Amino acid sequence: MSKAITLWIPDFLNKQRIAESEQAWLDLELPALRTLLKKADLFPAQTLKSRDFFATASNLFHQSVTFPVAATMAKALINDFDNTLFWLKIDPVQMIPDRDTLVLIPGVDLQITEAEAKALIEAFNLHFEQDKVAIEYGSPTNWFLSVKQSVDLQTTSLSDASYQPLHDKYPTGHAAQYWRQLLNEASMLFYTHPVNENRRSQGLSEINGVWLWGEGVLSALDIQPREKAVIGSEDVYLKGLADLTGAQNTPFPETLQACLDSEQPQQLIMPNRLNEDLDKLTQAGWIEAVKWLEADWMVPLLSAVKNQQIHSLLLELGDGNRYHIEPKHLNRFWRFKNRI
Repeated sequence: MSKAITLWIPDFLNKQRIAESEQAWLDLELPALRTLLKKADLFPAQTLKSRDFFATASNLFHQSVTFPVAATMAKALINDFDNTLFWLKIDPVQMIPDRDTLVLIPGVDLQITEAEAKALIEAFNLHFEQDKVAIEYGSPTNWFLSVKQSVDLQTTSLSDASYQPLHDKYPTGHAAQYWRQLLNEASMLFYTHPVNENRRSQGLSEINGVWLWGEGVLSALDIQPREKAVIGSEDVYLKGLADLTGAQNTPFPETLQACLDSEQPQQLIMPNRLNEDLDKLTQAGWIEAVKWLEADWMVPLLSAVKNQQIHSLLLELGDGNRYHIEPKHLNRFWRFKNRI
C-alpha cells in the first residue's frame, strides 16, 4: 500500500541557523535532501510565526481550525477529560525579578518532580477551594484548570512568554483581573511552600509561580475525523490531536520502514525529542542532527518516492516553506538549483 507521509521538524532548517553555521553548512553534502526539495512543489509555510506550533500542527493534520491548546493536551493527559468544559493550562514556572518586571523560566528547565508538582497543586487547590478553582495534574510540567462556562480571556502562550519580560504579557479580557490576582496569590503561596524551601536549601531554582495560557473549549463540529491516519510523535499536543480525530498515535518511528509497514495509509511524523532539544543544540550538535536527517530519513524517503512506495510526501522543516513531492516530480530534470 502506497503511503502519504508528512515529516515535520519545526524550526529545524531555520535560515538564521543556516547562515550562522557558515562553512560548516557549506561543507555538508545533502544530495537526497536537496534533490527532494528542488523537485518539489513549493508553498509558503502555513504561518510565518515560527513558534506557532499548534496552528501548524492542526493544519498539517488537515483540521480547518487550530484546536485549543489546553483542551487538546488535557485530552491526552486527563483520564476523565470532559470536552464540554473551558480548559486552561496553568503551568509551573519560575519568576525572576528583572528591574521593574519579571522574567519567566518555563517548568521544563526546572527539573520538577512528580512529588513536588502534586504537593504544590494540593496547596493551591486548598487555598482556592472557596473559589471552586482546582488544578488537575497532567504531568510535572503540564497542569490544567477547567470551568463550566467560557471565559473572556486572552493569554500569551508559554513559548512566547518564556525567557521574556512579562510586563506586557499578562492575561487580558473582561475576566483578566481575577486571573491576574490568582497568579499573584499563587506566587505568594508557592514562595513559602516547603517544596521551595527545600529547593532553595539545595541550590535549585524555585517553582515560584504559574503561567496561564492555552484557553479554549473544543467544538465537535470543528473536528475532522482521521481514522485512517497515524501521528508518530510523543508530543502531548499531537497525542491529543490524534485522540480527538480518531487517529492512531505511536512514538516517532525509528526508521522509515516502520512507516511503510504500517497499516495506516496517512502519516504525520515529528521527532519530539529533537524538537524539544533544538534550542539547546550547539552548532556542532545541529550539524550532526542534519547529517542524521539526511542519512536516516532523506535517503530512504527519496528511494521510497522513486519506488512509488510513497505517493505523496510533504516536508516542513522550518525554513519557511512547505515542500510537496510525488513520484512524477522527480522527472523534473530542469530543476537543478538547490533551495537550501
